[in-house]
Amino acid sequence: MAVSAHVRARAGLLAVSGGAVLWGTTGVAVWIVNERTGLAAVSIGFYRVLIAAAVVALALSGRGMAGARAAVRAHPVALPVAGAGFGAYQALYFVGVENVGVSIATLVSLGIAPIALTIGASVARRRPPPPSGMAVLGCAVLGLALVSLRTDSGVPAPHPVAGVLAAIASGLGYAGITALSRRMSDEDPLVLTGVTSAVATLVLLPVAVAAGLRVSGDAVAIGWLAYIGVVPTVLAYLLFYLGLRSTAPEVAGVLTLLEPLTAAVLAAVVLHETLTGAALVGGGLMLVSVGALYLRRPVPDIAELPPP
Repeated sequence: MAVSAHVRARAGLLAVSGGAVLWGTTGVAVWIVNERTGLAAVSIGFYRVLIAAAVVALALSGRGMAGARAAVRAHPVALPVAGAGFGAYQALYFVGVENVGVSIATLVSLGIAPIALTIGASVARRRPPPPSGMAVLGCAVLGLALVSLRTDSGVPAPHPVAGVLAAIASGLGYAGITALSRRMSDEDPLVLTGVTSAVATLVLLPVAVAAGLRVSGDAVAIGWLAYIGVVPTVLAYLLFYLGLRSTAPEVAGVLTLLEPLTAAVLAAVVLHETLTGAALVGGGLMLVSVGALYLRRPVPDIAELPPP
């Protein structure tokens, strides 16, 4: 039984890590679509969740609506909130990028999420996080800082305070839906992906309409839009939700920092961006943090802990 639980925990870590790596491919794909069509990032985000919702609906066919209704009945508040959060944190991140720049927005939004999840788990467990957990978190966030600040565009931030606040809200929103999703891990992960994507589509629609939704007939751009909707959304969130069944939210928060690391590597390979020595050190720190999570004993669920 212990071996089974151990294997299940490791499988959960692998699933969350796999989802994060797939998310990391989104940046290059968005860059390609933007270069070929001029479509704004928030509009690409809208098409991302729209395509994801449609693909899941086709995959589930008739049983999809029944499954979605059952999931909403079981989680009448958490599921719609998670979907709204999915759309909102993307929109807030794009606001942060426009007002304070990509590097700072990425560092703040992705760095605050695992910190918030760790604090939330400590409050729920009514005990401080172990020193080893704090060391892993600190190592990962430091690595994220070094990777995120690998380049300096020299472009002044038009509204730095508003941008940082939007990035903070984006990170807190992401942390919130991660915690909510963990509570709904008993549901079919494909149904969760479909419902949250459908709700996120409604949330992003007015912002995307304002930014413009016109897409040219460029077959390459359309192909990459389809990729964004299927691979780093449907497949990635399927893996993420599967992994959350046996992975504590604060651990998942650290593992998802593989996303910016993957994005940085792809940007260097595909877009020929330069990775500085600091960025390489940061990437190494992030990999050390992830490796430590794989090597340590799995974090038990809150319900499994004895009272303090």
